[in-house]
Amino acid sequence: MILHSIIEGKGDPVVFLHAGLETGEQDFVEQREALKSNMCVIALDLRGHGKSMSDDLRNYFEACAGDIKDTLDHLHLKQVHLAGASMGALAAVVFVKKFPEYAATLTVSGIMADKPEDWSDIHKEEAAFQRQLRHDEDVTQYFTERHGPDWGKLLDLAQDESWYPFSYTKDLDGVSAPVLCIAGEENELETAAVMKYKSIHKPVHGAVLPFASHLVHQQKPEEYNTFLKQFLESYPIGSFQKVQ
Repeated sequence: MILHSIIEGKGDPVVFLHAGLETGEQDFVEQREALKSNMCVIALDLRGHGKSMSDDLRNYFEACAGDIKDTLDHLHLKQVHLAGASMGALAAVVFVKKFPEYAATLTVSGIMADKPEDWSDIHKEEAAFQRQLRHDEDVTQYFTERHGPDWGKLLDLAQDESWYPFSYTKDLDGVSAPVLCIAGEENELETAAVMKYKSIHKPVHGAVLPFASHLVHQQKPEEYNTFLKQFLESYPIGSFQKVQ
């Protein structure tokens, strides 16, 4: 599936993968604005989100990885910088593990590496909250306008306790690209992922930002952008690539 994309700027391509129930247009706004003067910034709508409409959400993260590959091939891009948050970060990790040759660098935030011992309790609480969203008319209208009438299927994904791809996030085996992992200090499980990745994989750069939690790129955009720009400048793709 070729994903809907928004493309701005020229230079080394950096692909942004949004958080769950966001869209490429509405997420990573500050980051795209900061980079588009000297990079080609590409924001994708993941499968089932925004204008990448699909009612087939089976094997979701593996399907997303295939979608990203199809989209990069369609855009004639052989290697890109990847940056994802939350669900987008999970999709990015799966993509880079399945298709490592496409990744010049990988930036992730808002993910866990290891399955917590109390994952069952964490999942039950999150799943209950998501079920409540369906009963809020304003929320339903908002997400229907953003993702279409089948947006609730995105919530259904996370109702299964096994939805989180811990088998992929538990390590960075097979990832040869430099990695930047960012977390907000208020989320201890995601902070632990920064520490773990730094201890088991090179090169990994890590940052834990104060007064931030899960969506650190939205909560602390200036600080996030500082680290992201320094990281990308440290690992240029080398050859100018243009979207044709």
